[in-house]
Amino acid sequence: MKLKPLLICALAAATASLAAKSLRDAQDSERVLFNPDKGWYHHYYDNTLGRYLGSDESIAAIPNMHHLFLRFAWSFLEPEEGKFNWALIDDIAGKWYPRGVKVSLSITCNETGIKYATPKWVFDAGAKGNIVKARWGDEIVEPQIDDPVFMEKLENLHRAIAARYDGKPFIVDMTLASLGNWGEGHYSASSHIKVPLEAIKKHIDLYKRCYKRSRLTIGDDWIGNNLDGGDLEEGRKYVVKNGLAYRDDSILVEWHYFAKVNKGKDSLLRPEFFDDIYPYAPGTIELEHYKSTLKSGSWKGRNGSEEGAAALRRALKRAHCTYLGYHGYADEYARDNPEFLREMANKVGYWYFINSADFDPKTGRLTLEWENRGMAHAFKRYALFVKIRSCDGKFERVFPIASADNRKWEPDTPVSETYAIPVGDLPSGEYAVSVLLKKTSPKGEARPIELGFKEELRDSGGFYKILKFEK
Repeated sequence: MKLKPLLICALAAATASLAAKSLRDAQDSERVLFNPDKGWYHHYYDNTLGRYLGSDESIAAIPNMHHLFLRFAWSFLEPEEGKFNWALIDDIAGKWYPRGVKVSLSITCNETGIKYATPKWVFDAGAKGNIVKARWGDEIVEPQIDDPVFMEKLENLHRAIAARYDGKPFIVDMTLASLGNWGEGHYSASSHIKVPLEAIKKHIDLYKRCYKRSRLTIGDDWIGNNLDGGDLEEGRKYVVKNGLAYRDDSILVEWHYFAKVNKGKDSLLRPEFFDDIYPYAPGTIELEHYKSTLKSGSWKGRNGSEEGAAALRRALKRAHCTYLGYHGYADEYARDNPEFLREMANKVGYWYFINSADFDPKTGRLTLEWENRGMAHAFKRYALFVKIRSCDGKFERVFPIASADNRKWEPDTPVSETYAIPVGDLPSGEYAVSVLLKKTSPKGEARPIELGFKEELRDSGGFYKILKFEK
């Protein structure tokens, strides 16, 4: 028997040796891979119901668009107690999920431009609140963060949301948004209060009681902006204990990006928080409003080439970013940053390549060197299959590889794995070895995982042909 690589791969000439065959000449690092559980997201509702909607065409054109982030005030969803405007969510999910785009929910209790983000009827029912002036001059009513009436009505809200959406396949996560301006956990644009640890825990506990299946995500400012010393450490541990993910709002914001004391931190204020959750949950990064970055100069030039892009790349890598939001109108961001959009569509989350392959037909041992060139490991396990097919088409078998676990493939750390393929006694002839990595659940989302190979190597079933051998 002897091995030889596929001619289409333009690999080294075949030899009788069973040494690994390099597949690097067959790789493609420019093509955008459209893969699940990672990618860009779009702020569809951003605090109000009219901001950043844009056209469906412009949003759909964003490469590897993963989800729409629906962030809006509680008073829009439940204008009267027990009467919900579910169309705000249902219409968007119904339109976009069939196109492969999910939704993420963030229902806020405090908006700097809306007097009653927490509905007026909550205060009419006896919840205590304070009238304060927001940074831009609007009067808003802030609920007292641990008022029992407020907490009761808040839990009723989330129990109703959970009954309708918890665990649905089109839901990415629910962001904790009951504290702080825009739900971010801080009050820097209004009353400047600090939230004590016990109050933060009460709000986390409320969400945990309501949501049993969907992932919960918390803004890093909930912990980092309110706590210090021992409370800060305890708060971080409480996030991990409850299995929460983190998001950072907003990278490239002017006050942090240009502050001398923050030079070298690349606008990621608390990277250690993302290290805390990296073993079990994805990191989400929200960029500063795009127009604000242009005004402040934290983003300059096409694709941020003059300012911003280099620092952002470092921040995203440091945060193990899986989901990235550009925070603006899709057509404007795509017009100015087409190459950056494509680059990050691949690099956030996982991005898989196979560097080399070696198959011994006598023993059925297949060794692959995998490399994850993304910014994070995957948080979902995908199924690996190997296909052995004769070139005359008379023999074909597909073997599931139960031992493969892509979640262990860390960025920039090539991993060599050997799989036992029970090929048995093959008839004489020429054969091709192909591999498929596939998302198999939930049922409606089953799809092949695209690998960093040239497109012509992939067949209609998503298998990539990597080797040929003769018997």
